Amino acid sequence: MKLRIGTLNCQNNECNRDLRNDNAFILSEHINDMKYDILGTQELTIKFTNKVKSFLNDYKVFGKYQYGSGLIGTKLPLLKDYNQGNQIITKCVCKKTKTYTMPWIPRTFKDFIKAWKKKSMTKRMVTVTELEVNNSTIFVLNAHLDYYIPAVQQRQLDFLFNKINKYLTKGNVVLMGDFNLDLEEDIFNKFIDRLKNIGIKRVPMNKKTNSDSHYEESAIDHIFIPESWNIIDYGIVDGLDDITDHKAVYVDVDI
Repeated sequence: MKLRIGTLNCQNNECNRDLRNDNAFILSEHINDMKYDILGTQELTIKFTNKVKSFLNDYKVFGKYQYGSGLIGTKLPLLKDYNQGNQIITKCVCKKTKTYTMPWIPRTFKDFIKAWKKKSMTKRMVTVTELEVNNSTIFVLNAHLDYYIPAVQQRQLDFLFNKINKYLTKGNVVLMGDFNLDLEEDIFNKFIDRLKNIGIKRVPMNKKTNSDSHYEESAIDHIFIPESWNIIDYGIVDGLDDITDHKAVYVDVDI
């Protein structure tokens, strides 16, 4: 069986323009055109997600938000425009879904001050869906890591590794997301090696996946799949500059 899996940080969540130029509509058109079976998204707010859902007839959307969907997350001016989720958008049958909070608060005063100044101290989560595909179980993890403090990033990678180990006892595991880490960073390479040791491989996307103005020179958006799955094709999608400063990353696999 073949699957198309993708990840996309959709940074620009404006959805108050005419339909043809509406970013939620543009994102939904991209999803329909690419015919993803599983897509992980990052930085979608509640209002934006609901509008995207209204344009998607064949997909279900799963995932909670950083600060909930109640009064605090939807009405508090400080949060409502930044209350984001890591949605998993899929055509597959979803048996369960859960959203975990990853470690995100710096542990040292020095890191706390650095994070505060860089506006890096944001609650970080990973969304997990248990999907039924071709009579087998696939656990999909969609994460968005801290972008500035290595000690926090390391704790988040450890958290993801422990979750993956847990889910591997029950089925196949796919990991995706905006890691804010590239192949030049030691902690990320060690994470890749740890996953290799338990049968999970990174899709070898080495092209730049974010804005040219960003300092990283290679992919920071990644997809990991079971070692036993055959990669048919993979790449990035251009032409989404109106809705994001990232590229969409996709992989076609035979499971």
